[in-house]
Amino acid sequence: MRYALLTVLLLGCDGVAFHGNFTPLADAARAGDVAQVRSLIAHGADPNEIAGQNNWTPLMHAIHKGQIHSVEALLDGGADVNRVAGDGFTALMMAAGYGYTDIVELLIRRGASPRLAGADGVRPIDLAVTGVPDIDRFTLFQCQTDTIRALRAADPNISVSPRALIWARTKRCKV
Repeated sequence: MRYALLTVLLLGCDGVAFHGNFTPLADAARAGDVAQVRSLIAHGADPNEIAGQNNWTPLMHAIHKGQIHSVEALLDGGADVNRVAGDGFTALMMAAGYGYTDIVELLIRRGASPRLAGADGVRPIDLAVTGVPDIDRFTLFQCQTDTIRALRAADPNISVSPRALIWARTKRCKV
C-alpha cells in the first residue's frame, strides 16, 4: 500500500517545479521574517547570495513578495542595492516594474541608481512605464504613475525609452 501511494504521489507531481534551492535567507526575506533575516546575516549569511530558479538575490526575493521590511533589513545587513542578478535586472528594476513605489523610494534613498540599465538596455523607468508580466504581480495593463513620479523625482532628466512610450500610449497612461 505504501509503495502504491508513493508511486501515485511521484507520478502525480510530474512537471511540478519545486523551489528547493532557496537559501534560508531568501526564504526569510520572502516571508517577511525580519528577525530571521537579521539573525541569519549576523551569523554570516551572505545578503547577496543568489538563490532560487531565477538566480535572484535575497533583496529581489523580498521585493518579489512586497516585503519592504525585509528589504530594509537586507540593506542594513549589507545587500548591494545595485547588484545585477542572474536575469540581468536590479532590485530597483524589479520594484519599479511591480509598481512598488514605497520600495522604489527606499531603494533610491539607499543608493539605487535609476540610470542603471539591465538586459537590453532596460532601465527602472522603462519597467515602471510598461509594467511586467509576472504571474504573481501582473502589471502590464496598469498605469504606475506614482512609481514613475518617484523615479523622476530621483532623476528629473531621465527619459523613457521609445518602446516603453509606445506601450504607455497603448495603455493610455500619462508618462
